[in-house]
Amino acid sequence: MTRYEKWRMRATIAWAIVGVALLFLLAVRGLAIVGQAVELLLIGIIVGFVCSPVTNWLEDRHVPRGLAALLALVTVVAAIVVVVALFVGPFARELMDLLRSVPTYVSQIQDALTTFWDTFGTSGNTNVQNVVNALVGMLTEAGSDIASDLARNLSTGLVANLTDLAGHFVTFFLGLILAYWFALDYPKIMRELAVIAGPEHDEDMVLTFAVLSRSMGGYMRGTLITSLANGAMVAAGLALLGHPYAGLLGIATFVLHFVPVIGPFLSSISAVLLGLFVSPVVAFWTLVITVVAQNVTDNVLSPLVMRSAVKIHPALSLVGIITGGALGGAVGMVLAVPLTAAIKGFFVYYFESHTGRQLVSREGALFGSTPFNDASGRPLPTFDALDDDTFIERSRLLAGLARLHDRAPGDAGEGPAGPADGGSGAPGGPAPKGEGAQGRP
Repeated sequence: MTRYEKWRMRATIAWAIVGVALLFLLAVRGLAIVGQAVELLLIGIIVGFVCSPVTNWLEDRHVPRGLAALLALVTVVAAIVVVVALFVGPFARELMDLLRSVPTYVSQIQDALTTFWDTFGTSGNTNVQNVVNALVGMLTEAGSDIASDLARNLSTGLVANLTDLAGHFVTFFLGLILAYWFALDYPKIMRELAVIAGPEHDEDMVLTFAVLSRSMGGYMRGTLITSLANGAMVAAGLALLGHPYAGLLGIATFVLHFVPVIGPFLSSISAVLLGLFVSPVVAFWTLVITVVAQNVTDNVLSPLVMRSAVKIHPALSLVGIITGGALGGAVGMVLAVPLTAAIKGFFVYYFESHTGRQLVSREGALFGSTPFNDASGRPLPTFDALDDDTFIERSRLLAGLARLHDRAPGDAGEGPAGPADGGSGAPGGPAPKGEGAQGRP
């Protein structure tokens, strides 16, 4: 390769990077312009994902699907109303109390620091004392300024923000309507999308929606339930303890639980630090309550409610959180884990489909899950990607394809053979290429 060709390649790479950066900036600006539409779509999709399994469960019990979708939506809305009614009042009251108490807490920190240096300070660590005092002074001043600004905005900005609140309320209401139609008609929507994709690609399309549904929907449903449970346990425990900010910390635990690994740690540390301003005993028992609540959530509740979500290794979660935070801020951090799980599912499917090698295993780390094989021992990429052999059938994603090809789910020859390790198979499930399944009739 000549020097000219090398420099041309470098210039091409540099301009490609510049182009990607510009596209990202344009995408961010575009999202800002259509922010309300994105908010509407997110509400509809998330609430729809939450309502879908309830709708399917009721339909299996002979409730008409339209009524089932309505009952599921009413249940979800009622749960939201109950949570708001229970927590919003204490949250606002305790937040204002905390903001008013910040100057007192700042004085306590400074007094404690002075006492510490009087007890342990020597002439040999004067420089260390000056640096620590300066750092603490800077942090306390910044905290006081933030608290003052927030308190002023909360007390004087309510009327000014009524228009924005009304706009968000309308968006939320329209999102609920969108969620209802999504939960009601997504089997029919799948049929229409299958027609658009054509018989050569409809199976890949079903897999794509299955992975997204299992990753995004299963994760959001499971995380919502575990976050509510964790926040409720922390709030109840701290209230019994007499912690002055039990409701506020319960809501903080609920919100931060959506950010795995990092969020629970931050909520626990925040609760303990606020408990120190009451007494060391309160701080100690606050630590015990938050740790016990987190362990009950992770080790007892989470395995039960996260069965419908693709498993993801903590290392991949951290990488996803860092990347999502850098690209999308707080929203990016919340969506990073389910998106990372979806990417993992797609990678497993296409790797196993094209290589014939089984990537997942029970002893695996990044790709640890239940391996599925057909009768001859060959891997089943669809089931490996979903970590489930019945999800597509249970989620009604197959219904559109079954009607499209004029066959009933469960007809012989449609799906792959049952897993060799005891799985039941997915009657009527799509037969991805390379799985050894029979073709369509």
